[in-house]
Amino acid sequence: SASATSRRLIEMSHDAKTQAVIAYLRSQSEAHAELAGEFAQMEELYTRKLWHQLTVLLESFVEQSARHELLVGLYDSFVTDFKGKLNKLALARIQMVVARQYEDADKAVFFCNAAASEAKKDDGEANAYILCELGRLLLSFDRLAECKERLDEASAFMDGTAGVEVCVQAAYYRAWSAYYKIQGPAADFYKNALLLLAYAPLSEMSPEEAMTISFDLGIAALVGEKLYNFGELLEHPVVSTLERTEYAWLAHLLRAFNSGDIDQYESLVARHHKQLEAQPALLSNTNFLKEKITLMCLTETLFQRIGPNADRTVPFEHIALASKLPVDQVELLLMRALSLQLIRGVIDQVAQTIRVVWVQPRVLQLPQIALMTERLKSWCGTVNGQLTTLDNLTPEFAA
Repeated sequence: SASATSRRLIEMSHDAKTQAVIAYLRSQSEAHAELAGEFAQMEELYTRKLWHQLTVLLESFVEQSARHELLVGLYDSFVTDFKGKLNKLALARIQMVVARQYEDADKAVFFCNAAASEAKKDDGEANAYILCELGRLLLSFDRLAECKERLDEASAFMDGTAGVEVCVQAAYYRAWSAYYKIQGPAADFYKNALLLLAYAPLSEMSPEEAMTISFDLGIAALVGEKLYNFGELLEHPVVSTLERTEYAWLAHLLRAFNSGDIDQYESLVARHHKQLEAQPALLSNTNFLKEKITLMCLTETLFQRIGPNADRTVPFEHIALASKLPVDQVELLLMRALSLQLIRGVIDQVAQTIRVVWVQPRVLQLPQIALMTERLKSWCGTVNGQLTTLDNLTPEFAA
């Protein structure tokens, strides 16, 4: 037929290398009948040199887990022939999926290092993406020091570059959060995981990854040092994700901490002690958690006293009652809060009071915003009252 003749003429025009690539695609099509259509598409786009369309097809192909065993061969026998024609970042994404198919750790790392070296010559973003994904791969091989080296190298590019692609930003924060999850501290994991969610929302993650990061964020918020404001986390879908699962107790615990509600905290601990004891991070930080809920109770108590018309001089007895501490331990609590810069003020040891001038800014919940609204209304009323008094006392100025 005319089409067969045309095909033979095209084949005769191909060089030996191209013919080898086409032969490979046809052999794969015969070996995997269910994928014959996609291999035929690859052959057509390759022979017609439609590199963008071929890139799109390859990215879709490599993302499907049922085909992962074919990827190393596909890359070596097909993609390497024209990889210089592809978008560098798209190529990097394909390469990192291929790298995860190597069973031998050294081969996988060698492959990634070679890909990073090539990308570095032409495209800093592609290089940074590969370094971040290589970092996560190294973590899976328990090679933490090498992971840190790669991520530090990626940081040098990311910190000095504006307008980086979203997928690169997501890879960067995903890698750092994975590193800090293993290495600590929890506060650094918390920061990087929240930044990851800014570039890769939960809705775009697999259900397993979304659940894992939500749970890990909740735990990190509780045990992380210098994390005394959960408002941003509570407004995030992370908490509603937890509330729909068996880990709803963690969401309730976060809310109790954010409001400084010691009664609620103690009730949750009593009710869910088995789940809490099953988490090593919580079990090993029992004393720290008790101190943390007490400090958050203190900041919430003092927040109630900040604002126009509020009495900023707070007796120790008032704090002791709210925090369930003996009066003789209140001063130590206040000194701890001052050292953490949760509050600013002056302690009067003789009068057993503290004069509060500042409480750490926080993301406010609706009840706290309502309280501030009432205070501002009260303040406006006081100011108007003073203005009226001055007008009555000095009518000549009012005129």
